[in-house]
Amino acid sequence: MKKIILMMTLLITFASAQDTMQKAVFDCSSGDMGFVHSRIWLIQESAKEFTKDKTPYDFVLTIHSGCTEIADMTSDNGMVIKIQNRLKNLAYEHKVKIEVCEIALKNLGYEKEEILPYIDVVPNSITRVIKLQNKGYALIPYN
Repeated sequence: MKKIILMMTLLITFASAQDTMQKAVFDCSSGDMGFVHSRIWLIQESAKEFTKDKTPYDFVLTIHSGCTEIADMTSDNGMVIKIQNRLKNLAYEHKVKIEVCEIALKNLGYEKEEILPYIDVVPNSITRVIKLQNKGYALIPYN
């Protein structure tokens, strides 16, 4: 009887471990678009892995500083356009929340109207990251 109870407990523990929400905030400030492209690919691969394993996840990508250009729909930079294609996939297929810092937009001369439709503008990416960390999100910086 004890063995049966032990086995049931282990099965329940394993099942509930797979149901634990995996939360991460990816904070991108790098202006190196080759590096940014490789990191966006890693976010995409992580989302695919969690989906395949049926592990629930909640990812947020915050964009500011040198990374801000990837949110600009008017950019004609070839690497930025490749990144934007991946971002679109992340937003629509993998339900990743993508946010750009309003302070960065203002400091770098971007208008809100120039921002891709699947990217939200947040007042301050630093306070946003702080709030997410305090809600249990793992911080993954890309700088």
